Amino acid sequence: MSKKNEPNYEQLSKSLTDEEIAQSYVLRSKMTEEEKLHADAEFKKLRLEKLASMSDEQILQSELIRMKLLMKDYIEQSEFLASFSFANQLKKYIELLRLSHAQFARDIDIHRTKLSRIINSKENPNIELMYRLEIHSGAMIPATYWYRLYTKQIEEEIKTNQERRAIESEKVKNELNFKLSA
Repeated sequence: MSKKNEPNYEQLSKSLTDEEIAQSYVLRSKMTEEEKLHADAEFKKLRLEKLASMSDEQILQSELIRMKLLMKDYIEQSEFLASFSFANQLKKYIELLRLSHAQFARDIDIHRTKLSRIINSKENPNIELMYRLEIHSGAMIPATYWYRLYTKQIEEEIKTNQERRAIESEKVKNELNFKLSA
């Protein structure tokens, strides 16, 4: 993320509590190097104390907020990153929950084979799955985020899959052919 696109405290505080911001972000400041070193050490100490006192549920909630914010940031960028594909983010989500694929498939009421095919990019997710993911996350990650991850992936495929474009080109008859006028 560039400094220009980096959110500041005022922007973040519109949608997150101070605690959520503190758990998910390190904001830039205008401190001297010495002040920064001291503040970093103090922050690290407080962060470790806070982590040690957090319940598993609080840690999971914090990780899901972090995942949501990373997804949101990625969605706003124009570049496609395979690490943010629908399948990779779904894998990451399941890992955060520390569930087996079979248990997660039962939780969202899909066959584990279908889940496996989606995670391995052998089958496309449908909108019903995106609703279920939203509900499963306690509305922490909206269905629209999952949808936008998926559409970004499709857009990249449309842009780059020249082999498929060539195959489909052979099926088109009476192609319009415009001449550029001066």
